[in-house]
Amino acid sequence: MKVSLNTIKQFIDFELPPIDELVKRINEQLGGVEEVIDLGDKYKDALIVRVVECEKHPNADKLNITKIDDGGVTPDVPRDENSLVQVVCGAPNVHADMYAVWLPPTSTVPATYEDDEPFVLSARELRGVLSQGMMAAADELAIGSDHDGILEIKPDEWKPTDVEIKPGTSFAQVYGLDDTIIDIENKMFTHRPDLFGQIGVAREIAGILGHKFTSPGWYTDAPQFQTGEGLALEVYNDAPEKVPRLMAAAMKGITIKPSPLWLQCALVAMGSKPINNIVDVTNYVMLLTAQPTHAYDYDKIRGHKIGARMAENGETITLLNGKSYELTNDDIVIADGEGPVGLGGIMGGSDSEVDENTTNIILEVATFDMYAVRKSAMRHGVFTDALTRFNKGQSPLQNDHIMSLLMASIKDV
Repeated sequence: MKVSLNTIKQFIDFELPPIDELVKRINEQLGGVEEVIDLGDKYKDALIVRVVECEKHPNADKLNITKIDDGGVTPDVPRDENSLVQVVCGAPNVHADMYAVWLPPTSTVPATYEDDEPFVLSARELRGVLSQGMMAAADELAIGSDHDGILEIKPDEWKPTDVEIKPGTSFAQVYGLDDTIIDIENKMFTHRPDLFGQIGVAREIAGILGHKFTSPGWYTDAPQFQTGEGLALEVYNDAPEKVPRLMAAAMKGITIKPSPLWLQCALVAMGSKPINNIVDVTNYVMLLTAQPTHAYDYDKIRGHKIGARMAENGETITLLNGKSYELTNDDIVIADGEGPVGLGGIMGGSDSEVDENTTNIILEVATFDMYAVRKSAMRHGVFTDALTRFNKGQSPLQNDHIMSLLMASIKDV
């Protein structure tokens, strides 16, 4: 279980002790610490810069010569008469007056930080023009898989800190990647399903340090849901003994796109990876609360009907991992009007996957019998972050609060 101290700090009102003391207390009263990761060291050289000039490279059609403003904070790099630094960039989206992330000479590309031979940048000539370091894409920063262009910083987009976005500002400080990650052994939490979420760990840390913990309002206040219209949806539960609670809601007018940068960075800090805004929100909510959630493409759900039942012997399903499985009547499935669309508590099906063409979704928040999902996972050899949490015995009492948070969060991204 990876615990982000920057995330923990959002839910407590006291200062954490020095890291050595905190780890000692966690080892004594919470669980065995396997590793302490200085995430900030991975991003220590990454700077936010403004592209002031951008011109075509005279000797290469796909390259541009840019002049960037780093606020003058980087020592020992050549500058022009306006104190700007020259960087050759091949990204198709680079343009003047944008904010980007610059990795100066001698810095390590974050995506290679854990490699045996990390990629350390230098000043080098590209088609006869000297370039100082590089401006980085999301995959090079290890916060996503996008390599179609450099990461563009949007100064008006919400961010989790009060650090101003300006030339020379630390990328890590702005987006919370100046973080310490404490990796606690999962086996220590076997009988504590709440500790598979950051909020549960924050509550426990407060207790072992002698402080009162106040849960966020959305977790304690009665959730409010509005009646929707425009999307018909029938929800059923034919396996109440194995699925104590099942909630589903349809949302329309969805646009699939990359998540806001703060969300991508938050997922990275908690050991996950960004995919798209809808999938990222479901994962973020799970990592915060320990309650797995799932999103389906509404228009791929046959009969506009979804629910839980036991599988029929011989039924098959192809999951998001691309593999097909033959089911038995001991497997819990989420099914639509014609057949299974998910292996309950473990993984969704590929036929109902949210993709770039999705415009309407169904959100599922459910509780599954821990022994049933564990046996299904062992039988089929499928192990996921959702299973890790469900096979510890998640409480159904938080599901409506989680659904409320999930829907509100999706509206915000």
